[in-house]
Amino acid sequence: MASILLDSSAIFALINLEDSHHENALIINDSLIHRHVTLILPNFLLAESHTILNKRLGPNVARDFLNAALQDFEIERVTIEDEWAAHAILQQVTKKKDISYFDAILVAVAERLGIDEVFTFDHHFRLLGLKMVGVK
Repeated sequence: MASILLDSSAIFALINLEDSHHENALIINDSLIHRHVTLILPNFLLAESHTILNKRLGPNVARDFLNAALQDFEIERVTIEDEWAAHAILQQVTKKKDISYFDAILVAVAERLGIDEVFTFDHHFRLLGLKMVGVK
């Protein structure tokens, strides 16, 4: 079974009906479900997603997401080696790339797990060598 990493931009697009990527996110998600893809969510991105949802859509939405995420996604714990790998990635970042620590963590986890695809709407991942699922 194939595995794909999940980014907070995809989570936000799936949940927020007013997000410009909402319809596309639903189509991609349905396709992934149909293909029986395992969606892997690093625990750091679980925390990031909860924070974004709490701030932008409120605590009820954030709580509902957390309850569902813990059941629906495979949560991958970030290792100290992932953190050092993310640190190394960030040492190469320029102002043009503007990569966050969360982005670097996701890339480090992808490298460790041998996954080259991420469900995201954040084009930074393309700069970091990952394929963006469903986005051309």
